[in-house]
Amino acid sequence: MWKLQALVVHILLMGSILSTYFQPTILPHLVPQKTMPEMGLEPPANRLVVFVTDGLRAASFLANNGSDVPDLKDIYRKQGRIGISRTCAPTMTRPGHIAIFGGFNEDPAAALVNFRYNPSNFDTVFNRSRHMIGWAHSYIKGYFIKLPHGGAPLRFDSYMEKDLPAKLSCDKWAFDKVANFLANGDNVREWRNHKPAVFLVYLADMDIAAHRFKPLSTEFFRKLQHTQRGIRNTYELFERVFNDSRTAYLMTSDHGMNNEGIHGGGSSFEVETPLFMWGAGVKREEIDLEANFPQKPNISQVDQNQLAPLMSALIGLPPPMNNLALMPLGYLNVSDEYEAVALHLNVLQLLSQAQILMRRHEEAMFYKWLPKFGKLHLDLIDQYAPQFDFLKAAGNLTEAMEMCQEFGKLAKQCLAYYHEYYQIPLIVSTSLSYLIWFYCLLLQLTRLSKREKVQRRGFMTFSTLILVMIGILLVTMLELQNVPHITAFYLILPVGMLIMAQAERPVKGYWILHPLWNFGFILLPAVLMMSMAFIFKHLWMLYGISVLLNNRRALRRPSVKLLIWLCLALLVTVLLFVEQRIKKGLGNIPLQGFHVLYISMVLAIVRPLILGHRHDPRVWTINTVAMLVGAYGVYQYMVYESVSAYVYAVTWSFLFFAFLSIAYFAKSLPEARKRLELITINMITVLSLLTNSWSCLNVQIVITEFIIGLEVYEQSKRTKATEDVEIKSLKNIKGFYRYGYMILLYFFVAFFLAGHWLSSFLFKSTTARLFYPHFSLYIAGSLVMLKILLPSLICICALYAMVPFVRQNSRSILICAFLISDAMGLYKYYFVRNRGSWKRIRSCMDQILLTHAVNFMLLGGLCLAKIFLCNTTMEKPGRKRARTSRGTLAADETEA
Repeated sequence: MWKLQALVVHILLMGSILSTYFQPTILPHLVPQKTMPEMGLEPPANRLVVFVTDGLRAASFLANNGSDVPDLKDIYRKQGRIGISRTCAPTMTRPGHIAIFGGFNEDPAAALVNFRYNPSNFDTVFNRSRHMIGWAHSYIKGYFIKLPHGGAPLRFDSYMEKDLPAKLSCDKWAFDKVANFLANGDNVREWRNHKPAVFLVYLADMDIAAHRFKPLSTEFFRKLQHTQRGIRNTYELFERVFNDSRTAYLMTSDHGMNNEGIHGGGSSFEVETPLFMWGAGVKREEIDLEANFPQKPNISQVDQNQLAPLMSALIGLPPPMNNLALMPLGYLNVSDEYEAVALHLNVLQLLSQAQILMRRHEEAMFYKWLPKFGKLHLDLIDQYAPQFDFLKAAGNLTEAMEMCQEFGKLAKQCLAYYHEYYQIPLIVSTSLSYLIWFYCLLLQLTRLSKREKVQRRGFMTFSTLILVMIGILLVTMLELQNVPHITAFYLILPVGMLIMAQAERPVKGYWILHPLWNFGFILLPAVLMMSMAFIFKHLWMLYGISVLLNNRRALRRPSVKLLIWLCLALLVTVLLFVEQRIKKGLGNIPLQGFHVLYISMVLAIVRPLILGHRHDPRVWTINTVAMLVGAYGVYQYMVYESVSAYVYAVTWSFLFFAFLSIAYFAKSLPEARKRLELITINMITVLSLLTNSWSCLNVQIVITEFIIGLEVYEQSKRTKATEDVEIKSLKNIKGFYRYGYMILLYFFVAFFLAGHWLSSFLFKSTTARLFYPHFSLYIAGSLVMLKILLPSLICICALYAMVPFVRQNSRSILICAFLISDAMGLYKYYFVRNRGSWKRIRSCMDQILLTHAVNFMLLGGLCLAKIFLCNTTMEKPGRKRARTSRGTLAADETEA
């Protein structure tokens, strides 16, 4: 029961974090505004051609006065305007395309899926036009193709890089496809009648070249020459085919690139992208006689999401319904009336979103007594349209546009205000939930640390009744306030947590023993691990000091085993230092990844022989065969980028064998140490099959050090004459925290040495290369979670098999691990970022998710350890006879 309780609470705490910072902000059930023809105005262009040059930064486009883009400069001499489009971090492909065509920066909820897709549906320029065709990578197609289209499906011709005949030929594919499409007379006749129409030409080679060669390289600029020439040829082809001077052109990029060929952050090179507009409806800027490219600070700049309303106005469309940007003025070669009406539609679309949120709040019962956005209200919104019509009819278009801009800015501020309306209450309620959970765990820990059984108060108390009534009252109030159901649930979660905690209170006696000691035992390890692992990155120092202090008694009695353990601990410390403090870490060692993997596979078989482990011949045979087949599969993947079907069959079969064989050999392995040896060899073999490079070798070293360190520690304890003296509650609590801290420390040590840091880690298919032929987020992600779990599983099994204190008090030790880890999670909760640099968003989110994921993994690891080691005997300290665990726990461990 207590395990289920811990599981549910941690799921709820994780959900509260996501609810606070990653709720969707895209509003449903919006209605599009009128088109410009419906407003009685003819748009300047019938069709729009958008060239998206992925990864091209403004600095590369503007460099050397445009000499690197000579064909585009020729166009600029005659027409068009050049500017800078400023993206918003994270500077990634998907957020860039959403901003360009949707008019808003990527929804915070998309950070949960690494900006691979948006959990909510949204509107785009494509959907508004109802006539759209694109030539793009399959990833770009995936961003838009599944969106609601209202009966006018988007048309895409797409590709995957692996299907192209040569590298860096994505742009050639796109240009050839456009040429073939326009060479078909039926296509031209069809699309000449489609008004308005949008053509998307996605050009990926600049991004690939920047990653591969860097943006300042000769190879990059050579590729830029090819791409810009293709843009000009395609432009001339459109002009020849349609020949009506009703086509507008726009060239921009989804994101920039820094000098290292990396993007995702917020540097100027990554944020600033080129904007080149020409053709029908584009207002020509003032230029000198030589048509020199504009430079900072004289160059015009727009936000990337402003391109959506600007493109919409060019072809007479209203902005996308979810647009959050104001159209920039002065870019359209149209009448003042047209520009004013286009901006008016833009503001109406923003105000319609603000109205939805404001009505949701104003229709609530307690609206009058709660904070509100005072600068804008529903009556003022109702006055906007008549006032605009009055100014327009009077010919005061300048004043009308100024009013539009003022209302547009107020609408944007209003939307931002109400989107974050419940964030502070959620932070307060989540903090209370954490603190009540700590209180509940400490009550349980106090009860378990006592020898005598203490009765709990349970749920049938007057205080529970009062709390239930308070909860019902709060639910009613939140429902009357029209609070979203998920938000309301987490706002009242502290009440439910307090009911649970009240049930844990003892009928008599102290509620929490040694509160100051508990506070110190929680805070000190949490601060040390948080600072050393994530902030200062000196986990190697924390590990080295911790293991030496843990085995300080053994240092007084030198032995060969102690010397071996010291060497292994020193090696782990050095490995951690290299991984955390040196750029590229162990990658600096001149060894190929597959060579290291082969070494670790050999060591996985040789290691048990060196340590004197004895296994059934079938175990040796099956593990060896799995290693050999896995090694051959790695070779196949490295040479042919594919793996034979029988390799998959063997690896999946061994994965099941690794877990099921422990139960199969249970009767022949009644001793805990012998069964631990079987668990270790099987799990290390599985780890080898999931490893790309150093992970398995590092983990084997950590596991060997951990087990030998336990042996050294237990031997040093057995020399104490006071071992049989009754242990007091404070000493008991110290032991709980020591082992809880040890489990967490080794989890993070193995995590870092396994080569996983989630802020830069995607679920790469190479992790599952020996198990599945194609990329699958769920399969690869599950196998990565298994890979992270296995080292901790072996460590927990070792503690459970070798340390009687751990076997007797496993629940108490896990509670202490929860307390330390949750304290780390609460600290990180206040520093979560859902906007800005992709790297910082991922780092913040991954760190807080990791502090919660460790709880799930340790809980699962303990359950598996008890299953694996049930009905085993273990040596009792100081005696030769053995004691038996029949799968049951001590009385205090079985309490719910």
